[in-house]
Amino acid sequence: MELVLAREPLLRALQLLQNIVEPRQTLPILANVLLDAEEGRLRISATDLEVGARVSVPATVTRAGAITLVARKLADLVRELPPQPVSFTLLENGWVKLTCGGARFSLVGLPADEYPPLEVAGLEPVLALDGGALRAMLTRTSYAMSSDESRPYLNGLLLAARAHELRIVATDGHRLALARAAVAEAAEMTGIVPRKAVQEMARVLGGADRVEVGVGESRFVMRSEGFDLVSKLVEGQFPNYEQVIPKSSPHRLVVEREPLLAAIRRVAVIADDRTRPVRLTAADGQLTLSAQSQELGEAEETLPAEFSGPELTIGFNARYLLEALGPMEGGWTVVGLKDALSPGVWLGATEKSGAPDETYRCVIMPMRM
Repeated sequence: MELVLAREPLLRALQLLQNIVEPRQTLPILANVLLDAEEGRLRISATDLEVGARVSVPATVTRAGAITLVARKLADLVRELPPQPVSFTLLENGWVKLTCGGARFSLVGLPADEYPPLEVAGLEPVLALDGGALRAMLTRTSYAMSSDESRPYLNGLLLAARAHELRIVATDGHRLALARAAVAEAAEMTGIVPRKAVQEMARVLGGADRVEVGVGESRFVMRSEGFDLVSKLVEGQFPNYEQVIPKSSPHRLVVEREPLLAAIRRVAVIADDRTRPVRLTAADGQLTLSAQSQELGEAEETLPAEFSGPELTIGFNARYLLEALGPMEGGWTVVGLKDALSPGVWLGATEKSGAPDETYRCVIMPMRM
């Protein structure tokens, strides 16, 4: 293996992959990245046996070959190199000579044939969409993933496609977030993508980049120009989320979103630190938010609002409200309510009297106050 490439794209590639490499590995070689040089490019891969990714970087390759090097040390080294071309030469003893300007390094490598294969072949993406659109869907749902290891099927996002629509769903049993987007393809697929793969997608996705996604029997793949992400799917049955979403909410609350966010943050300062309960009292023309704590006292704030129905008081976890409202688009929030014991359906709207945005909703279970 012998090649030359620019430092900046090499560093970006290593930074994209560094979170996949776990600091403590059962197999020492999993602390490495695989460098595979072929005509015109260097492919760099990382895997933890559950999630893997591969980045392709343009390179001038005079001799093809492959080797693995310690991921974090290589990234640290390249970060400190001057902005000049970097050359790699694989020596007969399995070491790699790295040169950049006047700097020379000899790095110990491990054989490429001992590195677990990144199973990209045989699983082709079937849906194409904007990278920015996919990232927005992840932002709108990933906060609702569970961290309860006893229910692993909730520790990820359900990705489901049918009838020219992609849906991404997350729930932890206390709330449910659903994002939808139209797609050109009519493919049907479904699978639970694990938390780590979700985090990696959200980290690497750009704004206007075109991405493709696909789900097989046991694997998920996301592909963009020069980047592949592959992950095992989470085993288990995701809850029937469509049954969780109320079919109708007789009472409609409409309130300006930014003032609502600010009021929740202020009132929640006084709320109990453990469960952070905030009481919402909706009436014609206003919404009152309140919280109390034996240690800190009481807080109350009133906002102008529209509400269809008799006065209703309901409690919610303040953090759940903030996380649901944060990724909404539009200046208004529309809340569908039934009574104090039924879940609230939270949506965004561009105009006060306009139709809500049906591409994103969050269902939040109430708290007993």
